[in-house]
Amino acid sequence: MVQLDDPMIRDALDDDAPLPRMSFGDHLDELRKRVIKSLIAIVVAVCVVLPFKGEVQEIIVGPYRAQWQIGFENWVTKLQERQASGDMADDTEGQEFLAFCVKQKDAIFDGSYRYPWKVADNSGYPVPYNLYATGGLEDILSFMWAALIFAVVLASPVVIWQVWAFIAAGLYKQERKVFYRYFPFMVILIASGVLFGYAVALPYSLGFLISMMDPSLVGALFSVGQFLTLLFMTTAAMGVVFQVPLVMLALQRVGLMRHKTFTKHWRMTILIIFCASAIFSPPEPVSMILMSLPMIILYGLGLVLTAMGQKREAPLPEGK
Repeated sequence: MVQLDDPMIRDALDDDAPLPRMSFGDHLDELRKRVIKSLIAIVVAVCVVLPFKGEVQEIIVGPYRAQWQIGFENWVTKLQERQASGDMADDTEGQEFLAFCVKQKDAIFDGSYRYPWKVADNSGYPVPYNLYATGGLEDILSFMWAALIFAVVLASPVVIWQVWAFIAAGLYKQERKVFYRYFPFMVILIASGVLFGYAVALPYSLGFLISMMDPSLVGALFSVGQFLTLLFMTTAAMGVVFQVPLVMLALQRVGLMRHKTFTKHWRMTILIIFCASAIFSPPEPVSMILMSLPMIILYGLGLVLTAMGQKREAPLPEGK
């Protein structure tokens, strides 16, 4: 008997071919097989990632280092302005800070400075160069979580295929064609959102939070666990947010929304976007703006896509 749970085999069938009937137990057994295969792929990926602790942590602290370098540049500029104005004539410590910053700046930025934990004391810049572990296990636990996240990403082709194979067995050929058509765009949008959160949203959000601190009262100190949580929340939220155009197009294709509806309620939509950004972003205005602006742009892209798809809209019922 031919197995019909493989999407490649199912695609060879006509749309009129009856779907295979499976009992509830068969569904559970099929789900169990798919889950086991996905877990095996993730475990193998974790074993691949574990030896690269240094490389993984470098990627994790990337947004923090990007923000730190921007703040350090501004700190050096302030010291140089003070020196040029003569305000540092009697400030021996400030002169030492400036001399250290000018001499070691390139080495600090390229990672060749041998004593990075002393940068804050020697430069006077009140933001630590490194993240801190507030407990003995926080560093290794944070790395294990990061390794799991990296492993899921690494094993995602296998995981996605197993999820798709389970779902596709109950879909007709035309329905699978729709998925094949839009899935690459979904992956591109998710990746774009994650990269935006990693390279833009998180560093500038951190910069704003640090700029609001008064060093004489509150010192900036970020633990590796808290930072990893913030990194995951920001990148995951951005990955979901960047799906807005496809969600709009999907709602149009299934007949729940029309292009005219999207354009008619654009003011309310923008208000909802700002409210959602305030709820799901870190509690400060820069993160909210950095999340809401891409959503508005993506909403505009969704309007373009739904405008192009108006010909495929189902006709409204009579009297509507």
